[in-house]
Amino acid sequence: MKYRLIALMLLASAIYGCGTRHGANGDAAAGPGFTSDENGVSIIAGSPLAAKLKLVVTAPQTLDVQLTTTASVGPKSGSVAEIGLPFGGRVIRAFVRLGDPVRRGQALFEVSSSDYLEAVRDYLESQSAADLATANRKRKETLHRSGMLSDREWEEVCAETRNAENACELARRCLALFNVDASSVKLGEPLRVVSPISGRVVRNDLVIGGYLGEEDEAPMTVADLSSVWVTANVKAAQVAGLAAGQPVEIEIDAEHRAEGRIFYVGEVLDEKTRTLPVVIECDNTQRLLKPGMFVTARFAHRMAEVLAIPASAVFQGTDAKFVYVQDSPNHFQRVPVQVETVEKGLQRVLSGLAGGETIIADGGIYLSE
Repeated sequence: MKYRLIALMLLASAIYGCGTRHGANGDAAAGPGFTSDENGVSIIAGSPLAAKLKLVVTAPQTLDVQLTTTASVGPKSGSVAEIGLPFGGRVIRAFVRLGDPVRRGQALFEVSSSDYLEAVRDYLESQSAADLATANRKRKETLHRSGMLSDREWEEVCAETRNAENACELARRCLALFNVDASSVKLGEPLRVVSPISGRVVRNDLVIGGYLGEEDEAPMTVADLSSVWVTANVKAAQVAGLAAGQPVEIEIDAEHRAEGRIFYVGEVLDEKTRTLPVVIECDNTQRLLKPGMFVTARFAHRMAEVLAIPASAVFQGTDAKFVYVQDSPNHFQRVPVQVETVEKGLQRVLSGLAGGETIIADGGIYLSE
């Protein structure tokens, strides 16, 4: 039994030794196929590794790419009106409710205000005085022409008329602050607050009988959201191919899309983000786009004279990204580069390459083994 155990141990040792020698020979045969130096890597002559490397020559080109960025939805300029009061008054009646459509000039609510009543009285009194002065001037004009009224007296009449007309105009302008038609006002009637735009009531905090002061927040908001602005922040280097009128696809969610067109391309760079605002006008008749919402904007973007390389050619080094540039038939130098993604699988070279270099476009991963 003892001899049998020794024999088994010797057999296992022999098998293990054979396996080790076979593995060593196999590793030598399947070596990396390259050597590294300070400047890069050299491919060993006859190594099958050379067949795994795909080389391309870099050159500027025109790219039609899809530029994708996050954007925010907001109302168009002039499409939102905060309905407040520049004076104190008490709400006595409301004509609309939250969500109601309204047209420009439509009455929204009534306010009883001593300031408004005083402005109406001043206007009506000054208008009456101006009418009397005008009528008096016409009578005195006939007398002046016949010589029965001296030039000095005529000048006084004209001055009185001008003063009365100026006072009436001042009262009319004061009344205009209440956004009413002066020709239709009547003494003692409350002020009817009207909408300055057409749209829909999107906020209504009116309290019947509540008092609104000059410093209070506007109690009602009217907005026209049938068309909205979507603002995307685009990198300065990518703005060159964008212009007003270009179509843009807006992705609202996984199931909904909207079409828009570029309305304005910003000209002032944001110093913090290094981007420019691109404003897109979108039809919103279905009300899918809500102000404050974040969406995805996709631009069909043409970039001219762009030095672009495959993303598989770029590697992350200790200090910077780099590519393998061929400087002799079997040697590739590691050249630091700065790049940015222009679309999936494609990198734009910002610095490090000038064009005309032969680089490893694919297979460079084998040189890191």
